[in-house]
Amino acid sequence: MKEIVYREAGLDEYQKIGKVLAGAFMDYPFMTLIKDDLKKPEYYPAFLELLDSLLTRLYIKGETCLVAERDGEILAVALLQQKDFSILSYLLNGIVKLFHFITPRNLLKYLDLVERSEQHLKRSGNFDWYLMMLGVNASSQNQGIGSAFLQEGVEPYLKSKGCKRLGLITSTEKNVCFYEKNKYELLDSMMLEYGTKSIGNWAFVKILDNEC
Repeated sequence: MKEIVYREAGLDEYQKIGKVLAGAFMDYPFMTLIKDDLKKPEYYPAFLELLDSLLTRLYIKGETCLVAERDGEILAVALLQQKDFSILSYLLNGIVKLFHFITPRNLLKYLDLVERSEQHLKRSGNFDWYLMMLGVNASSQNQGIGSAFLQEGVEPYLKSKGCKRLGLITSTEKNVCFYEKNKYELLDSMMLEYGTKSIGNWAFVKILDNEC
């Protein structure tokens, strides 16, 4: 079996990567709660794939998208950023296409949830890079690929860019265990309200530069 290669993604791969991310997060609570706000619940798979594809394209063009690849197959994806994106950035990258599946009002409602989740991390601790998303191909999960990607791909890459502290958030207890296993420090946890629903939000950070 060939070794896994860790590399930056190319712009021509954004749709392929979007499919991988959509498959990885199809049952993720932070995503599934939007189902009832779509024009039709059955739109959810197509909506998620389009959303993740647009997000991937935005990161490839403006920030960082890393992939773990073996024999031409993308096993895992990480979206990383140093600065916040503006709504204009999303609009310029085709977010209006999502309005086929969701009304602008409901999309803004969801983006507000994303913003409140990220603000929780910003209030909880200092970091200079942010892990927006780490997804493992649905067919490759529970094989240690996510941990290997973090330790051998993501963290060395960030160190080479001068990253000292990597921050992230997650919304499941399973992922809490995953990040704690990989030596990420839990800063804080809270519940976020979304209409009549609520969801957990855990904030983490990892010091990558031992001198800081």
